[in-house]
Amino acid sequence: MKKFLLIDGYAMMFRAFYAVKFAPIHEGKPIGAVFGCATTILQALEKFDPEFLVVAFDAREKTFRHKMDKNYKAQRSKAPDEFIEQIPLVMEMIKSFGISTLIKPGFEADDIIGTLVKKAEKKDIESFILSGDLDFLQLISDKIHLAKFNGAQPLMYDRALTFEKMGIYPEQIIDYKAVCGDSSDNYKGVGGIGPKTCVNLLTEYKTFENIYKNLDKLKPKVREKLENDRDYAHHCKILAEIHTNVPVEFSLNEDNHFELEPDNFHNFFNKVNFGSLHKRVHKLNNKDTQEQESSPSGLQASLF
Repeated sequence: MKKFLLIDGYAMMFRAFYAVKFAPIHEGKPIGAVFGCATTILQALEKFDPEFLVVAFDAREKTFRHKMDKNYKAQRSKAPDEFIEQIPLVMEMIKSFGISTLIKPGFEADDIIGTLVKKAEKKDIESFILSGDLDFLQLISDKIHLAKFNGAQPLMYDRALTFEKMGIYPEQIIDYKAVCGDSSDNYKGVGGIGPKTCVNLLTEYKTFENIYKNLDKLKPKVREKLENDRDYAHHCKILAEIHTNVPVEFSLNEDNHFELEPDNFHNFFNKVNFGSLHKRVHKLNNKDTQEQESSPSGLQASLF
């Protein structure tokens, strides 16, 4: 089965920005995030060896979720200037690998990725989403997996691991977030209903809609909380759902198979003095080569 690797661009970049402890310098400015992203991509290519590859980024413009809810992600502080300054060079690095980047105004990277993995599923292509965002759990199926950043190796979420970690199944994640909310995205769900109660409700009644159809069977206090926040819970459910019909173009035909472009990325590595990565790319292009290289001092062995 062919494989499709989809990378959550800003999730990768933020992880790299804070994970790289040393500070490579280019034109007088630190570019640790660029080095970290390059390392992450190389590790991902080694692990997944995908036929298709894309990196999706959030657009600068407000999304439909921001227009629905003025408080959506409003608590998040601005990224550090040192991070923002590295974005153009990260984009240049990704391009040097011959990797497509996708941005769609009005939507988040999650929606782009959701659209593409569903498209791939219909073509019997297995997809791996590389991100630290558990929102992607709602997309998991037999052919869609979340490779969650997790130290030395990504934690590979499938249906079974989702249930083991969350107590619910992928198709219940949206309903869970509707009731419990999501503090990272700044919506609260039903006031006074925590994860344990929410999991119990979904275990018993399976869906958000069915919970509300059975309010008369619930304990009075739980029923009251759900009744009081019924409209807001519906609102949160819309915020929680990843869209899978975003108008983005990305071919999953053989003529769009991913191939490394050695001249381009070697030129880029030379430009930014990432000489230590040349050997790693050579090893990737010659998989039977057993040569091992050491990472620069201060860099974790893996950025997964």
